[in-house]
Amino acid sequence: MKSECRSTKNSHDASDAITFRHCSFIRHASGFTLVEIVIALTIVAVLAAATVPMLKGFQDERLAREPVTALVKLAREARMRAMTEKRPYQVAFHGGGFTASRYFNPYLQLAELQEFMATGENPPVEQPTFDKNDLESGGGVTKTTELPMAPPAPKYDEHWTEKYEMPQDMKYSLQYWYDTESTYLEGDLVRLWVFQPSGICQPLKIHIERDSATFDVEFAAMTADIVKESVDLR
Repeated sequence: MKSECRSTKNSHDASDAITFRHCSFIRHASGFTLVEIVIALTIVAVLAAATVPMLKGFQDERLAREPVTALVKLAREARMRAMTEKRPYQVAFHGGGFTASRYFNPYLQLAELQEFMATGENPPVEQPTFDKNDLESGGGVTKTTELPMAPPAPKYDEHWTEKYEMPQDMKYSLQYWYDTESTYLEGDLVRLWVFQPSGICQPLKIHIERDSATFDVEFAAMTADIVKESVDLR
């Protein structure tokens, strides 16, 4: 009987110890001390202070990079059209920005480019043309020949243009592979970047200066992709 009572007492002691440890674990797991809360808030404050300038830097760089992004977009569109339509396209650089269109004059002047762009905004209405034989046969209601008709030539937008207007705080210069130094686009000066039907274009270096950043970008001849770039955020 004594041994049984002793065994029962030991059993109760062990149960109490387990219960105490369990309650202690729950208390520590479900709450934090004041020191722990202060440390956690300090870490959050430090991370927030470091993240805000970083996000602002990303935003500033994105805005400053806008001219480069626009030029890449225009170059890809002009190159794609040149390869699709089997005729050259161009990006014309001038003091007001740059404009993509079909290639139509190697000695393009700014006034001619502006006239071409104005025509694209208000294209002339095409008049229908009739063959003389069709007119004599009642406007082509009756077929006058047994020869097979050739498929019509694809119609392309002759006055397609896309432009990027230069911001007030931007100036830029170009340098072709044969130039000894870069040339700033000012006044009525126009420089052309031509894309051949094969997709090949001239290698080009462009230097862009803005109040917030400076970019030096180099484009490849085969793909018009950026192969080298340096950025200086101010």
